Amino acid sequence: MNAYKKEVWFTIIFTILFLFSGHLGLFFSIFPVEGNLLGFPIMYIVPILSGWFGVLFLVIVAGKIGNQIDDDIEKENQENSKIRGEGVV
Repeated sequence: MNAYKKEVWFTIIFTILFLFSGHLGLFFSIFPVEGNLLGFPIMYIVPILSGWFGVLFLVIVAGKIGNQIDDDIEKENQENSKIRGEGVV
């Protein structure tokens, strides 16, 4: 059951991170910033880049961690079925 708790916490935490990364532009509209980055105003280019690359990075990390948690769940299910005397399907 421990692996399932990890999966629930993983889902909650990454949902918050995805929402923050994808909607970072709202924070820049609330707190406007003056200046340029690569010839674009910071309040426009930073939210776009963080949205694209931030979400890309989070997807890669979430995929790796999610696969590890799935392996832990499968291992835990196999251990539980051995304890109960059931065959592994």
